Amino acid sequence: MPILERATIIPNCTPEEVFEFCLDGANFPKIFPEPVRPVAKLDIADLRIEQGREFRFWHWMFWCIPARWRVRIVEVRPNRHFIDEMLDGPLKSFRHQHIVAAAPGGTLYTDRVAYSAIGGRLVEKLFVDRYMARIFDARHRNMLALLKKPQ
Repeated sequence: MPILERATIIPNCTPEEVFEFCLDGANFPKIFPEPVRPVAKLDIADLRIEQGREFRFWHWMFWCIPARWRVRIVEVRPNRHFIDEMLDGPLKSFRHQHIVAAAPGGTLYTDRVAYSAIGGRLVEKLFVDRYMARIFDARHRNMLALLKKPQ
């Protein structure tokens, strides 16, 4: 099972500030590089990450392929990490850890994602690995831009 990890120092922000940003569901579509929309009549601005909560959303892969996801928040450790797992969706499995830690001058934010593709390792190597890298690289760029504070 591949594991993708991306880490970024977010300057001048405390772990509490970065964690709070991540818990606010309204920020999910802001950092995601492709369109996402909740399923049904749910206002994404009212979403809050809480342990045990399930979310359903549409994600337009490559801006044109609709993929429906259902995820559950399986663990929340305030100001440390939270974990979401895919229950249904376009992959065989997907487990995503969002981790914050104090770092010199700011906060180290880390995404650690373990996933497997329907179709196995060949499909992962041909398509999914690069796709995941592109998505998480963009998420980190977007988070850094949104959380940037003047020095």
